[in-house]
Amino acid sequence: MMNTKKQKFPFGIPNHNLSEVEREIPDNEPDAWPVNDQLKHVGKPVKRYDAEAKVTGKAKYTADIQLPGMLYAKFLRSTVPAARIKSIDISAAVKYPGVYAIHVIQNIATGAQEKGNESENNYPEIKFVGQPIAGVAAESLVIAEEAARIIRIEYEFQPFVVDVEEAMKPEAPLVFSAPVEQKADAGDVGVTHEDNQAQGNIRGPSTSSFWGGPRGDLEKGFAEADVIVEQTYRTQVHTHVPLETHGVVVDWKPEGMLVYTSTQNTKAVRNEMADYFDLPRSKVRVICEYMGGGFGAKHSAGNFGPMAGILSKKTGRPVWLMLDRKEEHISQGNRPNSIQYLKIGAKKNGKLTAIQQRSHGTAGVALGAGVGRVAQVLYECPNFATEQYDVFTHAGPGAAWRAPGNVQGAYGVEQAIDELSEKLNMDPIALRDIIDNSEVRKVERQRGAEKFGWSRRKPAGSDTGPVKKGLGVAQSTWPRFVELD
Repeated sequence: MMNTKKQKFPFGIPNHNLSEVEREIPDNEPDAWPVNDQLKHVGKPVKRYDAEAKVTGKAKYTADIQLPGMLYAKFLRSTVPAARIKSIDISAAVKYPGVYAIHVIQNIATGAQEKGNESENNYPEIKFVGQPIAGVAAESLVIAEEAARIIRIEYEFQPFVVDVEEAMKPEAPLVFSAPVEQKADAGDVGVTHEDNQAQGNIRGPSTSSFWGGPRGDLEKGFAEADVIVEQTYRTQVHTHVPLETHGVVVDWKPEGMLVYTSTQNTKAVRNEMADYFDLPRSKVRVICEYMGGGFGAKHSAGNFGPMAGILSKKTGRPVWLMLDRKEEHISQGNRPNSIQYLKIGAKKNGKLTAIQQRSHGTAGVALGAGVGRVAQVLYECPNFATEQYDVFTHAGPGAAWRAPGNVQGAYGVEQAIDELSEKLNMDPIALRDIIDNSEVRKVERQRGAEKFGWSRRKPAGSDTGPVKKGLGVAQSTWPRFVELD
């Protein structure tokens, strides 16, 4: 039997509705934190423990790692968006002075995993510009680049499509002609797809999320509405540009594999590398002392991790493999685009009666282009339904990027709510105070409005000059998943 104790905790919002609650907790739990203004460090300016190392250049990032006997690696990547590889000739590259190893990739996945569609010659089918084909390890990066450049590839070119709306047409070239399954690192929008829902390049619709499926009766909700906003909103693909690109240094030894990498998730990289090379996890050590930006994309070993591992194992020497900026843009993940149809009904007093959402987006050769959960959970509405579709195109795969899907979804929803406030002749913050049942967000809006001088805001359309100036408001939400391991 665990010993427990009773303790009082501050509860609520400071300077608003703060009170105390008493709870029973285990004896070994620490005491409750005091309220914000009594905290010693949180919310106060503090010197970062790594600040001096970073500003003086003492901090070592993955690209700075230098190990005895280290080789430098470079990918050979596809220069065409869709093709079958007829032949690969590495003979000249193998003889190039300073080259230690070449590895040609065979039958790997590209974002989403295609089942049973391997080519007869065992080379992967090309699905996007930038898809890795081979890796070269040499005594210098220049030599590795030169050797990769003289590898000869004979392509059988295939039709391709890179525009999301063109890809949705029935006659569009197919990106995948066989069933696909989602990779674990291809993004999280809280939706799933069944393969029998495939229509050409379209996968979906997804009609549910973490909070469940549709609710209420849309037709009834819109019939009850006094005002309806019906619009289509678009967001563009955004590519990752962290200060430090993706990459690794892998040192393969009989006693175990040492991996230096720029990652947000050393455990995931360890597990992936151990699984790929059929090693016990205790034999893989992953180190990331400093990371120059991740934004959600650096959770995986990617394809650069296994490639560096293979080359290190082949040569018996450490291998450095960092992507350059072009590779980062075309192959290492992006925030998918979106085309969002939204229909929102409301009463004259601002209360929402119905929300209908339909979205299409592309994460290239990956899934995960949904627009998240914002429309479903941010505002109180009795009738809601969503349809979220993925559209495959011949482009590099998407990746997590700060609240996957929700950023695009919040943009569409908040634009529609602003348009609704105009139709209702209601202040945008006042409308949100009516339809948002979160007390915390209400206080945040009130305090933000005061600090930004919301009272001096001019009505929409009142600035007639060529350069428009104004004040706006928007908000979002994101769930927190807790993993115990």
